[in-house]
Amino acid sequence: MNCCQPSTATLGTNKFFSRQSKRYLKRFRKGGLAREQQYLIEGILSAGVTGKSILDIGCGIGGIHFTLLKQGALSAIGVEISQGMLDSAKQLSKELGFEKQTSYLRGDFVEMDGQVSQADITVLDKVVCCYENLDALLTASLEKTRNIYALSFPKPTFWIKLFIHIPITLGRLLRWSFRPYWHDWNGMVQMIEEKGFTQRYQKETFLWAVRVFEKK
Repeated sequence: MNCCQPSTATLGTNKFFSRQSKRYLKRFRKGGLAREQQYLIEGILSAGVTGKSILDIGCGIGGIHFTLLKQGALSAIGVEISQGMLDSAKQLSKELGFEKQTSYLRGDFVEMDGQVSQADITVLDKVVCCYENLDALLTASLEKTRNIYALSFPKPTFWIKLFIHIPITLGRLLRWSFRPYWHDWNGMVQMIEEKGFTQRYQKETFLWAVRVFEKK
């Protein structure tokens, strides 16, 4: 398994999510995937996963790619800024018997572009709202995607925008080392489509929108 160090700009993200990693691991072991993650799996499975490779950007504890491996995917690369999340993913990989099918990279995906190979399926679960330079993230991740591009993001509604802007504003005022971001989500979808991808699946929870695209 490979490892590279995160940049100074990602230290806040590393610290925030590393503190949360044990809670995420406990929740996955007890209840499995969250509803929006189940929708991601549903959308990806509708395109078929047997024998396909997965690139899981912001993989967290790895619940999504482990589920896809169980469904017949061939291999998975998890990219994660948080050391705590990465440690939990590696722990689960060993427990579930997927060590030979998984590899992990620590750091900012955009900054490690040359270290990551193309994959059949790319997943970004609640990643785009944690990253400031959305265009760079989309461009780099879409270029690595051969077939299916799946992501979840905050629903582009007034009330969700208002809800998300509370920690955004507090983070700015209090100078938090990590805070979420609100982007033009409809513009994001348009950009994905302009890169040659067609939407094949969509579903929503109260807070999250799930979209799965297929390359033309």
